[in-house]
Amino acid sequence: MKNHKHKNNYRFPENTFHFFRELFLLSPGVGICFFIAVIGGVLLPFLNARLPRLVLQGLEESWALPLFLERLLFLVFLLALTGIVKSGAASYMETTADVMPDVYNLRIVKKRMAADYEVLENRSFHDEAYAAYHSLYRHHSEIGNGYAIWKEFLTAAVSMVLFGGILLTQSVVILILALLPALTAAFLQQKARAYDQKMRLSAESSNRKMEYTSRLSADPRAGKDIRLFHLSGWLLGILKKERNTSEGHVKRWENAYLAANCTDAFLNFLRDGCAYVFLILQIAAGNMAVSDFVWYMAAVANCQQACDQLLAIGERLGKLNVDYSRLRRFLDGWDGTAFAGCFSTGDSPNIKEAEIEFRHVSYTYPESSTPTLTDLNFTIHPGEKIALVGLNGAGKTTLVKLLCGLYHPTEGEILVNGHRIRDYDRETYYQMISAVFQNVKLLPLSIAQNVASAPEGAIDYDRVRKCLKLAGLWEKVASLPLKERTSLGRRVDPKAIDLSGGETQKLWMARAFYKEAPLLILDEPTAALDPLAEQEVYEKYKEMAAGRTSLFISHRLSSTCFCDRIFFMEKGKILEEGNHQALLKKGGAYAGLYHIQSQYYTKEEEPLCVSQTANAAGSELSLC
Repeated sequence: MKNHKHKNNYRFPENTFHFFRELFLLSPGVGICFFIAVIGGVLLPFLNARLPRLVLQGLEESWALPLFLERLLFLVFLLALTGIVKSGAASYMETTADVMPDVYNLRIVKKRMAADYEVLENRSFHDEAYAAYHSLYRHHSEIGNGYAIWKEFLTAAVSMVLFGGILLTQSVVILILALLPALTAAFLQQKARAYDQKMRLSAESSNRKMEYTSRLSADPRAGKDIRLFHLSGWLLGILKKERNTSEGHVKRWENAYLAANCTDAFLNFLRDGCAYVFLILQIAAGNMAVSDFVWYMAAVANCQQACDQLLAIGERLGKLNVDYSRLRRFLDGWDGTAFAGCFSTGDSPNIKEAEIEFRHVSYTYPESSTPTLTDLNFTIHPGEKIALVGLNGAGKTTLVKLLCGLYHPTEGEILVNGHRIRDYDRETYYQMISAVFQNVKLLPLSIAQNVASAPEGAIDYDRVRKCLKLAGLWEKVASLPLKERTSLGRRVDPKAIDLSGGETQKLWMARAFYKEAPLLILDEPTAALDPLAEQEVYEKYKEMAAGRTSLFISHRLSSTCFCDRIFFMEKGKILEEGNHQALLKKGGAYAGLYHIQSQYYTKEEEPLCVSQTANAAGSELSLC
């Protein structure tokens, strides 16, 4: 598997730059409104503080009434204008800011679908995807409030500099009284944020278990077992246990913030008391006019408010940085693909036929020390039909995933039409393959859209009906009022229908036929069908597979009779190879397994079951 490297940590300055870059890329207008809102947030308290000083100064200096009214009305006009512009900019910004979590979620979904399948089975990939998603939608997540947090932070920071500078013109002592508590509290907040990040990772495992258990409780497939085997109490116990574990971690990091905030409140009390005593002494000594006293008192109040706001929003900014780091860790990581892309759609070699060659191919799963496949060597010629059989755990499905390009060999190489799979462009290679796997999921779309894997306007309905007939599903579809336009997925659309397991399998076989790729792969395509239905499907399958290279896995050896060759696998190796009759004559492992299975399907061994089946179907069931 390709080594997907990404950064483990993102520093605060990096996240800050990334945030503002995303802000202006998403909407330059929003970026402009953001800074207008910040400037308005600084000017409003400044102008409000100037208003009482202007009134008192006019009275002290006995300004003429026209001059007094002129200055007063001009200041009031600035206040009104600043308030209107600030509110308008903030409203416009918030309408766009609300969509940011959804924008990032689309990127997460795209990353999940674009990753190599081998990566999709990696536990770390899912852990990071889960953390990224919950950094957007988790309760108390701050990414959705990112614009507001940064606006408040910058407003408070600029206000503190502005009013701190005003206080500095009076005395450095009063400025120190304002800044020292802020710096102390900032240090404590940083410690709390570091502890937050550490404990949040510990809580993530419990949160994921709770979410999985909750989904399981609503899954109809699990509902039967939950009720029949009385599993509800056990599942509820897991939920309570993991909830208590998660809440314990949350309390620990919240207590760290609480300690920092309590210390900040005490230091603020000392700061305010000392500042007011200092200013009152200046008035008593006759060193300060009443208008200046009001001005500096307003400056102290605004500086105090800016410090408090800066510290409060600093806590949220720290949480935003943690969430943003988790989001970027996933979105910036897991890039690349194991496909080299030497052959693109435009210059790919002939994809109308498929010749496959395995050269000393071995595969070991990432977390295993024992190879699942060992030194496989064989060639499948164009148009040849191959059956892959063997007991569970023999490595059949792993071999198919290697051939599909979902996995890549740990040793050796696989060639298709003379070129290594890795050398193809991924999308070009996938165009060559049509596959049906054991576990399939229906999309909540029409039957025709599921078969064609295409939007409504790009569907060849004649071809859809032909493929449904070949798969043995047309009789069912034809009985529906809307036929192939019938929607699937009743949980999504109440007017839709649900298919049985066997019908679903037939639908995916129809989809595989519709694609008309040169390489057809069927992994237990008839597992959900009864033997008679299976025999019918394979008769039609032979017609559809004509001229196409095909490989299918089956546990029922009766389905291998029509194949050109059979590969019997055991413990990751091809133990026997040949057609059905040749392997029976050989009397080896294939023949032994075949005779064990045959006793369950012959009329002599099971006269009652077979006769009932024969009477119902009008024919006698046989293996070949």
